[in-house]
Amino acid sequence: MKKNIIARITNKTIYFSALIGLGFLWTGTAYFIQAFRLFGFLDGGTVNLLVCGVYYVCQAAGIGAVGLLFHKRGALAGGRQLPIYATVIALASTAASLYLSSLAVIIAAGTFLNIAIGILSGCYLTRLATDIPQQRRGLIFGGAYAFGSIGTWLISLPLGGRFLWHGCSFIAVAVLAAVSLLLVQRLSAPPQQEAGSCLRAGFSRKTMWLAAVVLFLLSMENTLGFSFPLKGAAGSIYIEFTRVFYGVGLIIAGLISDKSRRWGAICCLAALAFPFAALALGSSVAGETVMWMLAYLFLGFWSVYRILVFSDIAGKSKMPVFAVFGLLTGRLGEAAGTLGAGVFSGMPLVILSGAAFILVIALFFLLYQKLYIPAISPEAAEKHRLTAYVSRFGLSAREREIFSFIIQGMSNLEIANALHITESTVKFHVGNIFKKTGLNSRLNLITDYKLGDQG
Repeated sequence: MKKNIIARITNKTIYFSALIGLGFLWTGTAYFIQAFRLFGFLDGGTVNLLVCGVYYVCQAAGIGAVGLLFHKRGALAGGRQLPIYATVIALASTAASLYLSSLAVIIAAGTFLNIAIGILSGCYLTRLATDIPQQRRGLIFGGAYAFGSIGTWLISLPLGGRFLWHGCSFIAVAVLAAVSLLLVQRLSAPPQQEAGSCLRAGFSRKTMWLAAVVLFLLSMENTLGFSFPLKGAAGSIYIEFTRVFYGVGLIIAGLISDKSRRWGAICCLAALAFPFAALALGSSVAGETVMWMLAYLFLGFWSVYRILVFSDIAGKSKMPVFAVFGLLTGRLGEAAGTLGAGVFSGMPLVILSGAAFILVIALFFLLYQKLYIPAISPEAAEKHRLTAYVSRFGLSAREREIFSFIIQGMSNLEIANALHITESTVKFHVGNIFKKTGLNSRLNLITDYKLGDQG
């Protein structure tokens, strides 16, 4: 029986790893094809604002639509029809971007493409919360995203690294999407879950809003920081150079986050610091290059963390609608960061990024305390206090029992009746307690326990 359960979990893990990884691979490739197509009509700054600003908002809209659908009609949101329709729309939009020559049509196609990408991301990532155990979510997402990230770069290598600029790239996207659809055909409805509430799961509305704000600011600050102009390393940082480190970082982040959400959360902050470190190195080619390598390595922790925060909340509260909030707020934060980097440059950009960095650090550790430092109930706190006091004076097991009744205000006779021993026995142990604590009355004993040094 146990082996069958383990086998089912393993098969499900492999299936969703393949589904999510392949989904990231072909949609990421389509996303870059759309971006490269725009370079034939617009300058780099405008393309960046459109692709990393407007289109990220479109992705957020698609992700939000999935969340709303999970809230209203969970069976439809978790079924096969939605990802199938979104895949068809994404393929049609990619074809229109490649083979039509009207800029307005290409931009419109990009809008539909990114809404569809958001829908697919929402569909698949929600299943992390409904189908995958918490201790495996980090590695599944990190590994799948790494597969998609590095895979997109590998697909771009033919034709001198310009394969995604050519019309034949659509064939690669179509083939990968077709394989993805074959996997979708095996997609079963999410397991039936009795809806709970975030309050019952230990998450207040304030905590939820705080988490959303932190992830928004993390994403915005990350985008602002990675917009710093490189000096010494300007000619040594290429997409193939960064994608490998990003992919490795995603896998490491998944492994560490599954072992300890706390360490995964702390490590995600490191990605925010490396752009500042690179900037401080002036024109040192080696120094800036190393900092950028480390930045992309630790960027994996940020990408994994923003998914896991709300995925864990959704899993514990049995409310899949919350699973999409991490990527949704992340995409909006990236769009805001792209806009900020487009408006500001040089020292104003650094100052803005530094102010956002300070704010996100403060709010992050406030969220950290709420999520990862469990609150102690009054009963648990009292038990800890009693244990510490008893250990401090070396009271025996029987003396501890009697002491616990003394601090409740019970008399010797009441204690004797409660423990089914004689009153004289109680008096004997009370005398020993007085000797060990150096106190001579019940009042002093209770006062010392309640107000004195607890060791």
